[in-house]
Amino acid sequence: MEAATLKRSSQKTATLRLVGLRGPSCADTVDRALAAVPGVSQVTVSLADEKATITFDTAQVSVQRLQVAVQDAGYEALKPVHGEDGNCCGGCGG
Repeated sequence: MEAATLKRSSQKTATLRLVGLRGPSCADTVDRALAAVPGVSQVTVSLADEKATITFDTAQVSVQRLQVAVQDAGYEALKPVHGEDGNCCGGCGG
């Protein structure tokens, strides 16, 4: 009898700081660029916060690839400030 294979979710959510957004059309452009990347399942772009929150499959795409997609769309994507994306090593007490 074969053992059942356990498949773990490789979904991750990351937040990128965006530079260069000037209005709703800019946010829409970034949203479309990120959504078109294979492995991306959800994108939320906040014009007010200048941030993009992306849920993606780590087996298909990396944060660096997401940054490239934003750059290809004509904007800059920076890594979030430590802990801003919900990831914290715990060393800062935050």
